[in-house]
Amino acid sequence: MPSYSPDLNKIERWWSVLKTWMKQRVKEFETVRECVDTAFKKCPNVYA
Repeated sequence: MPSYSPDLNKIERWWSVLKTWMKQRVKEFETVRECVDTAFKKCPNVYA
């Protein structure tokens, strides 16, 4: 498998979802850490 293969590697899709989620909501949080913590809890599980 190529090192960067978003069509074959599920984690690549999840990182894309995570980055999009954070870009849309970053101003709602006081710190980047708070945004990241919430993103990890709220973003859908791509393995399900």
